[in-house]
Amino acid sequence: MFVSLRPDPFMTRCLRCRANGTNLSLIPVIREHMAGTPVRKAWEMSTYGATLDFLRRELPDVVASEYFEGVASGTLVDGVRCEDVQATSFADASLDLVTSNQVFEHVPDDLAGYAECARILRPGGALVFSVPLYDIPVTRRLARIEDGRVIVDGEAEYHDSRASGPKSVLTFWRHSVHDIAARVAAAGFDVALREVRVATSQRHPAFVVYAMRRV
Repeated sequence: MFVSLRPDPFMTRCLRCRANGTNLSLIPVIREHMAGTPVRKAWEMSTYGATLDFLRRELPDVVASEYFEGVASGTLVDGVRCEDVQATSFADASLDLVTSNQVFEHVPDDLAGYAECARILRPGGALVFSVPLYDIPVTRRLARIEDGRVIVDGEAEYHDSRASGPKSVLTFWRHSVHDIAARVAAAGFDVALREVRVATSQRHPAFVVYAMRRV
């Protein structure tokens, strides 16, 4: 059963698991992929949430991680694995599935992140993720790193994180719904943008990027 305080995915919530429509939107797309492609090992770029719970129920081998600034990928921090999507610790073609929810807008070089996912996925493997998408002509950079310093264009924008706290994660990108598929495809993927509604009360869909690594 779902309730919508507003008819959008973020404000539509499952009364049983408490997850909102944004968090749940990846699951139908992952199911679609798994129906046609064998999946055994997955990496989810978070240590909590509805997507991770689903993957752990369905798959024999699931890696969960967080990003810790200044910590090398593959290192454990208080038992939590650190992975930087721009330079992970995974071997080439070692995963069948990579998932993330609201992560890539916080990656300084998102194109490098997509390319890294292509490297670590087996041919035919999938990257399934969501980011906030805006009806703007092209993706806009909000901040960048130069010579080790963060430079913000205009006023800094921060998002909440369960791992690091409220307003703790800097936003580097405002992604456009019109070019997100092309940005991911350039890394070696065939990309589709899925519209997902998890409840009838959710009139506005969540957008999920479904990217299959080219064979």
